[in-house]
Amino acid sequence: MNKTYFLLLVATTLLFVTKSFSQSRYNDYNRLGISAGAHLFDIRTNDLVTTNAVGFQGGLSTRGTVARRFDMVYFLHLNFHEFNILGRETLVSENEEIPFNLLAAKIGVLGSYKISEKHFSVEFGPAVQLSDKFEIDSKFEDYTLQGYDTFTAKDARQTSRFNVMGIIGISGGFQVFKISLQYEYGFSNVLNKLTVDNKKLKGNTEQLSVLATFYL
Repeated sequence: MNKTYFLLLVATTLLFVTKSFSQSRYNDYNRLGISAGAHLFDIRTNDLVTTNAVGFQGGLSTRGTVARRFDMVYFLHLNFHEFNILGRETLVSENEEIPFNLLAAKIGVLGSYKISEKHFSVEFGPAVQLSDKFEIDSKFEDYTLQGYDTFTAKDARQTSRFNVMGIIGISGGFQVFKISLQYEYGFSNVLNKLTVDNKKLKGNTEQLSVLATFYL
């Protein structure tokens, strides 16, 4: 996970450099924010049977005015993702949900168009995520995934370490506190390291988040 540590260092530096730059140029509204929230995470794929689950995220952001009706938001979040893949213990067992989880670092930048000055905005922009393998409980490692005869849960732990996604959402609140609702779609194939019977699996992440941000 050396890449993750490097990403955290770069992202943290970016946040504080951006904060300093914004304060030196714009005086309307420049704040360092602390965020926490929950999200529903899933992988949209035709190659596995998945269901979403609740995960959590938190981190830092900076919000700065760049025009009368436009802010820029830079953020670094740590995400704990969880979702389920259907599988069975034996060929004659009932299928059950196998919990997969993933710890990831995410950095991004959002443009924020202010519909109501300082109170309500529409936000959109890109983000990148760096992560390790999916984690599962050891008791599920040898479960066979639905739709396959030999492909097991432990075989499905590999994932793309670097993913690009797009975010769109809305934020409402006040200068010192905002609530955000965001939808996020992963453009990268998060399953590109998985191959079954010479077929590469394909899947894209989806995430619906609710975030509370306190601005200092």
